[in-house]
Amino acid sequence: MDTSKNHSYIEFNDTKVLKYFDKYDFTKSAETIIDVKQNNSPYSFTKEELLIASVVATKFNKTYVKSAGEYDIINGDFMKTAFSNKDILIGVLTKYPELITEEDRKEAGIIMKYLEDEFSFKILADTLTDFETSITKFLSPETEMNNSVFGIAAFIPTYYNNSVKNEVLRDRSTNDGHLGRIGEKVNTEIEILTSKYLADTQYGGSGYMINAITTDNHRVTFFTSNEDIANSKKNIKVSCKIKALGTAWNDENINETKINYVRIS
Repeated sequence: MDTSKNHSYIEFNDTKVLKYFDKYDFTKSAETIIDVKQNNSPYSFTKEELLIASVVATKFNKTYVKSAGEYDIINGDFMKTAFSNKDILIGVLTKYPELITEEDRKEAGIIMKYLEDEFSFKILADTLTDFETSITKFLSPETEMNNSVFGIAAFIPTYYNNSVKNEVLRDRSTNDGHLGRIGEKVNTEIEILTSKYLADTQYGGSGYMINAITTDNHRVTFFTSNEDIANSKKNIKVSCKIKALGTAWNDENINETKINYVRIS
């Protein structure tokens, strides 16, 4: 991928849209493959090829972008600031196949092996989410190529990365107890895991809902209006007060402490 130039914008359908690194144009990707299943497309791809192209698409966007793309107002102009991972995936396969490297093939192979191993257990345990059910269809040799399969493939690298991060986090969340007793004041050091901005909250005004983990592996959650805390990429030493004791919303086997009055110490 040639990243030597900055992104630029070009006119397309009366809108300014992103041209990645002033070189890669995905404006017509959605039109390229109308419906593989109905043989309306001159292209034919294996699931392995879709996954490889999806790995490349993830490099363009860094994070997953849904099918509509992303838009913003820049200098007074309404612009498309990112194409969907699905559109980029299609563009890589049909317009820029030279972008695929051996490293991408290896990464896609690792992801495919992970899915095959992981889902054999999930299917037996009957613990699949709706999207995971769609992945099982993607993996099935009986599934024919169609537009929905392209959409599933586009999200799989993000799903894989999130799953691996969650496994690492689960392994770190080892404490049998909580951070302290209700009402106790505590000094600790935290790493921000997720930070979700809320424009209007039950606490009054705007702020951030934070999930974090302490350096001694206690999971904590809290609300704050402090942007320095919410957006920190480094560990922070904080003082706080124990509000409630419970478990993580997505895993009842992990203890989680709700804290408040969180201040940088």
